[in-house]
Amino acid sequence: MQKNRILLIGNCVLDQVWHLAQFPAQDEEMRARNQFRVMGGNACNSAQMLALLGNDVELVSSFAQDASAQWLLQQLTQAGIETRHCTPLAGFKTPESSIWLNAVNGSRTIVHFRDLPELELQQLQQLPLESCDWLHLEGRNVATLKLFLESLDVRSGISLEIEKDRPGIEHLLPFVNLVIVSSAYLQSRHLSADQCLQHFRQINPALNVVCTLGEQGLIAMDAAGHRIQQRAVPVQRVVDTIAAGDCFIAALIHQLLQQADFLAALDFAATIVAQKIQYQGITLSD
Repeated sequence: MQKNRILLIGNCVLDQVWHLAQFPAQDEEMRARNQFRVMGGNACNSAQMLALLGNDVELVSSFAQDASAQWLLQQLTQAGIETRHCTPLAGFKTPESSIWLNAVNGSRTIVHFRDLPELELQQLQQLPLESCDWLHLEGRNVATLKLFLESLDVRSGISLEIEKDRPGIEHLLPFVNLVIVSSAYLQSRHLSADQCLQHFRQINPALNVVCTLGEQGLIAMDAAGHRIQQRAVPVQRVVDTIAAGDCFIAALIHQLLQQADFLAALDFAATIVAQKIQYQGITLSD
């Protein structure tokens, strides 16, 4: 299997995960069933799965200069993920999420804190992209990403995740080959998946578009305009759905770099997600 070099630009977060018997009422004091911390952030999660699948991976993100940042960097190193172009910033705190998992209905409630600045254009323009086989972008800091993409000579092997409806996010579409769209974005824009496919491909007719729909699977369209609909792969048990979407993106990129066609790559990504959600954390086995 070919080993590819993939660079991801996005967020790295400290996730504090709490397993609760039920969602607490206001002013209620309750004991959690379990609690642990893990690396989080969309690009960081995708980087972990890409490394697990055997790729050479580098994550580019802002970092604070506190104990939490040092822990995250150590974890990334242990996972085999390069961080040499990450930017340490003094006077800020590591972004942190508190994730409450409700055992009654499987819901996830997330409270996030961030005061850490995003990467600046000058930092992005210094990245050694000539040595990379693929560039993946988390759709945040849109104005800076647009200027960065406009400055690139290469227009192949670039993917974009659109999770939230950030102002101007659609201005990035002409510069990428693959876009993965979350159900949260569709809901915020009051779009069906098919409406999104048509709208995005009007902006970039050569775009591969995937709308992920959770338990309902996905609806996609390849660069040739073929519509694809897939159900989620059924599993016997669901243990942990945190980062499932990020792992889908990673597996999709991995398989496309193995020269798989778009439909086969989608099948592979769905299979990887089905494996991942049966175990705790970003792993494919106990």
